[in-house]
Amino acid sequence: MEASPPKAEVTVHSPLFSPFRQPLHESPVSIGRASDCSIPIKDRYLSRRHAELIAIDGSWLLKDLGSVNGTYLNGARVERDTLLRAGDRIRMGDTEIVFETAEHNTDRFLAIADTAERPSIAIPVHEIDRAAAEAGDVARLQTLNTLARDLIEDRPMNELFGFIVERVMEHLRPSRAAIALIAPDGRSFTQVEVRRSDRTDDSELTISNTLLSELVEAKRAIALVDIASNEKLSAAKSIVMQGIRSILAAPLMIGDSVVGLLYVDYLLTQKALTPDDVRLVAHIARFAAKKLETTKLREEAFEKRIMDEELKTASSIQRRLLPAAPSGIEGYSFVGRNQPCRSVSGDYYDFAVRPEGRVYFVIGDVSGKGITAGLMMAGLQVAFRIFSKSDPDPATLVTQLNSALREILPRSKFVTLFLGRLDTKTGLIEYANAGHTPPLWIRHGGVEEVLAGDLLLGVVSSAEYVNRRLQLAPGDSLILFTDGVSEAQNITGTELGADRLAAAFNELHGAGATEVANRMAEVVLSHVGEPDALDDDVTILVVSRDGLTERPEFEATMRSQSWPGRS
Repeated sequence: MEASPPKAEVTVHSPLFSPFRQPLHESPVSIGRASDCSIPIKDRYLSRRHAELIAIDGSWLLKDLGSVNGTYLNGARVERDTLLRAGDRIRMGDTEIVFETAEHNTDRFLAIADTAERPSIAIPVHEIDRAAAEAGDVARLQTLNTLARDLIEDRPMNELFGFIVERVMEHLRPSRAAIALIAPDGRSFTQVEVRRSDRTDDSELTISNTLLSELVEAKRAIALVDIASNEKLSAAKSIVMQGIRSILAAPLMIGDSVVGLLYVDYLLTQKALTPDDVRLVAHIARFAAKKLETTKLREEAFEKRIMDEELKTASSIQRRLLPAAPSGIEGYSFVGRNQPCRSVSGDYYDFAVRPEGRVYFVIGDVSGKGITAGLMMAGLQVAFRIFSKSDPDPATLVTQLNSALREILPRSKFVTLFLGRLDTKTGLIEYANAGHTPPLWIRHGGVEEVLAGDLLLGVVSSAEYVNRRLQLAPGDSLILFTDGVSEAQNITGTELGADRLAAAFNELHGAGATEVANRMAEVVLSHVGEPDALDDDVTILVVSRDGLTERPEFEATMRSQSWPGRS
């Protein structure tokens, strides 16, 4: 006869659903996108059969099944079958799985049983305070006062659950006590702490659907009294199998919402419960809920302060990463500006001045916003500055950038990019467009879009890019911008669009880069109303070849309307 697998469980965390616990009853346990896996997870980065948990010689092993995106154990990629230990964290795509063994998980388990036992005592929470204190309540009042004093001291949230349950065990002396937060689905728990008076007790702690409904939906504190002597209740297997004589439970409430429960039970020994016992547990649950809520708010506020400081620092670093436009290059002017939608931008621009009169310029847009996009932007900048030093043509340089980014970009991310190389001796611009918004070319005869382009970066490692050319004549300007410009929306949701943009530059042939950039700022701000109305990062880059006509009066007028960014 085969030995049963060692007792263990996993907790599955994913941004796609509420966390859930899965006991490991049989071996092997398959994990993947396939519906017939032991633990099916609809994470698009998982293979159909991604990994297995295998019981062997009293332990559990983690095995990667040749998955495309890999399986990671505590941050390291799994290359061979690896022994699991309590607390190990397994990463697969966007999913994290926490492994716990029996000696750890017996104090962190609460299941919901499909039974229908009814409480012997049920008191609505709003009626808990109605009964006047009697002389016999002195001991209970002392218990509440002691607990209130114990809970005054601030503790981290990860310690508070255990502290509350230990105090309940100390003052009420039950066989078992548990505190748990209820998941949004109402059918599982997101955080559980259990304590047992018998340290050898590893029985499963369950609560029935009916009792959970009394606590959550009816908002009642309840008791089941002397279960073994009640013929009807004795038929409930989940109760009898646990040997329970009496149960007390009360909801944890924040405002009018039930967020969890406090549970105690008494096994095998007689414990006659009264309505006063129910009220006592309900009061303790009230103290616990308030303490959990204030601790949560305090930690969230602290984390927000830390995050705000980190974002401020990241924004400051990013401002320094984005360069000043080249100056002092005879016959040309350049501008680069960036306005983040959030503290940190995923947009990018850069310049690299090379010997023999060549100037590289680049603008890019990492999909998404915020810190992740900003980190990708910083990596793109490093790669551009390294590869441009060997003076490759733009198509070759974009190919090199694509190969570099393909190794570090998550599968859900990509980059659009326009990269050009200007020969300042002739005005010739060679360029490659990797799926970026078409630039506008201000020419003597009007404004036109530079439409030709190739595949965006980070999607296909073997993508090919074409080297194209355009000739800047005196007075011409090339305007590069991210889709935060062309897709900027006004109050009615109407996008600015390429046609409106092009019309705004019809009279600017011969203008310098600063004048062109200022007009861009004016057009965008006029369309959206105010900078705070922007819902995407906005970045512009302008390359202008000096014309024959000076426009000092227009320059002075527009300078006061400069975009609030860098140039």
